[in-house]
Amino acid sequence: MSHDIPTTPQDDPAETILAALAHGMNGHPEKATPLFEPFIKGGPATAAGLCAALAEMSAAPARKNLPAGGHFGLLVLNVDTGERADISEAPTGIRFAMQFSTAWGNHDQDTAYALFEALVLPGDEQAAEALADGIRCLFDMAVISLNETTGRTA
Repeated sequence: MSHDIPTTPQDDPAETILAALAHGMNGHPEKATPLFEPFIKGGPATAAGLCAALAEMSAAPARKNLPAGGHFGLLVLNVDTGERADISEAPTGIRFAMQFSTAWGNHDQDTAYALFEALVLPGDEQAAEALADGIRCLFDMAVISLNETTGRTA
């Protein structure tokens, strides 16, 4: 039995996000971009909701493995050297995604939303590009997490 994955936004936002993630899991992340447009065009509230949904998709499976009272930390490594790096050296959108997902994973929604607000508050082209990069990073993390959880490889 074959099921077609929607390529256009659905009436239910959750179905739209799940369709985007399914495309990513099937090795077609480029098909997710048009599905995310309504969230971006809907303004800060819907864009923040998209970020939260993607962060939850990556945090939920990992959260199950945390010891009682445990929490997520943030370790940044330089991909060239393998050495620890300073998070401030990461591009703005990537830094946002790492910090947002860590806060969200720790159930610290106030911090996650403050990070989102700080990212988009300038309202300029740089903020828009950083948000796009951040959403792509959150999407990639969610796809990786889902693939690991299901044992799939794209």
